[in-house]
Amino acid sequence: MVPFIIRKLDRRYYTADIPLHPTRLQAYSFFFLLSGTVLVEIGEKGYLIKQGELVIIPVGQFFAIKYFDRSEGYMGSFSPNYFGEDVSERNIFKRFDFLRVWGHPVIEFGKERAETVAVLFQRVYEESTAAGRSEDLIKSYLISILFEADIVYQKSSKEKFPEHNSVGNSFLDLLFCGKQIKRNVTEYAQMLNVSPNHLNKMVRRLTSKSPSQWIEEAIIKEAKMLLRNTEMPLGEIAASLGIMDQSYFARRFKRHEGITPSQYRSMYKS
Repeated sequence: MVPFIIRKLDRRYYTADIPLHPTRLQAYSFFFLLSGTVLVEIGEKGYLIKQGELVIIPVGQFFAIKYFDRSEGYMGSFSPNYFGEDVSERNIFKRFDFLRVWGHPVIEFGKERAETVAVLFQRVYEESTAAGRSEDLIKSYLISILFEADIVYQKSSKEKFPEHNSVGNSFLDLLFCGKQIKRNVTEYAQMLNVSPNHLNKMVRRLTSKSPSQWIEEAIIKEAKMLLRNTEMPLGEIAASLGIMDQSYFARRFKRHEGITPSQYRSMYKS
């Protein structure tokens, strides 16, 4: 995968020009609009992106572009290691909640800040298409965009997670990273080098929900995305979530959703 890609959106982009099937990338994908709209389905939710708005789709999240409508702006992606080890050591990604699966992906810039961000994106685009492109310059502009987004996000977020609660944030990152099976509370506590009681206390303090509740929600959410967006057999879906008994998986899913996994899949495959 190319570490960084950016394309300029103009009115020539139409729904027919893009694949409609859901995609799951090990990279952050983004759209920033100067005009028009783009409808993006991320996970289970649809987001209508409008002028002056930025959406960043987290790593490992299913998404699909449903349509473009007179869209002008920028779209692209960047890998988690694009900024290199020096930036990673400063936890540049961990400080931005909107880059996490459990964050809200849409940043609504006001007019003045949107104009600033538009200039930054234009600089990124010009540099990325230049003959002797400077990756360092591109990275500096992109980091500036992320900090501009973070200022807006922190002001508008309805669920602000305290930065000092590293155990709670680390638990949510592990749970929603999309790279491993879902585990029980004890196993997550071991991974974080804390006791189950301490993990429970810190997660409740951060989110008002227990780790067990989060694990159950993550399992069902992942199961629904796989049922909707893949042809994986039910047994494989269950196993990917750490549930070895397909019948138990079906009962657990029905208890949560009111219908069986097969019935849920048929709703979206018909």
